[in-house]
Amino acid sequence: MCAVDVRTPRWSSASFLLYEGGLTVLAAAAAALGILSDDYRDAAFAGWSALVVVGLATIAAGLGSRDRWIAAGVLAAASVVAFAVFVGALERWFGWLPRDGSVFGGFHVGRLLLALLTVAAASVALAALRFPLLVFTVAVPAWYFVTDLVSGGADWSAVVPFRVGLAFLLAGRTLARGPRRAYAFWLHVAAGLAVGGSLLFLWHKSDAEWALVIVAGLVYVGLAAALGRSSYAVLGTIGILLGAAHFAGEWAGTPFFNLLGSRGRVHDWVWPLVYAVVGFGLLALGLGLERRGTRDAS
Repeated sequence: MCAVDVRTPRWSSASFLLYEGGLTVLAAAAAALGILSDDYRDAAFAGWSALVVVGLATIAAGLGSRDRWIAAGVLAAASVVAFAVFVGALERWFGWLPRDGSVFGGFHVGRLLLALLTVAAASVALAALRFPLLVFTVAVPAWYFVTDLVSGGADWSAVVPFRVGLAFLLAGRTLARGPRRAYAFWLHVAAGLAVGGSLLFLWHKSDAEWALVIVAGLVYVGLAAALGRSSYAVLGTIGILLGAAHFAGEWAGTPFFNLLGSRGRVHDWVWPLVYAVVGFGLLALGLGLERRGTRDAS
């Protein structure tokens, strides 16, 4: 039996509004659950979070049955996030989750079960709707599961995600050659975040390390050109800008977060100068890629 091609959402005003609306609903649900967690005990909070899951999943299923594919997929992704909150609330009620400690504190049955159940729920939603965004809701808890299972904290909490990110990159390259090539985009996003987050975790303490962050950002831009994946260019420029912020703050004697209140302080002119140089550098990179005719993969 031949595999069925997965549809790719196309950029349009309608698709933008559908994504933005669904993600806004998710943000509203997250805010509501935050309020409920403060106002109710663990058991009641688990009940409220279950209602949010059922509500979002029901609306997503209804939209899916009417072939409102994008709206259904975005709300299905939101329901997966709400499901993770629900499982976490249940485990907190049962006393299966630690009340404090590192997020990556090593092997812990409660955290691993939460990640595993979220992967399972996201996989079910992905199989039902075949909506590419749901690949991301599978990849993130899978990344967390592997990291928490293997790392044990400290620098391994960066080394393990780095390797997981490389595995996502290879999986994305493989998917891009087949009928499920639409899934590759979100695997590449997960890969870029995992690898980039690992590098920032390891490299943020000295000028030399921040210089490496900028170099990594340039490598990301090159990877975007080589693979035709603009997500790496986006993440790469974020790294470049973060590195520029570090050096500008060092040279100006004004940390980035104090910039607005820094009038009249030491070397304020460094900030616009550094960012002008960075901005023109990014423009030069963009023009170079444009000249080469680099295209993003669909």
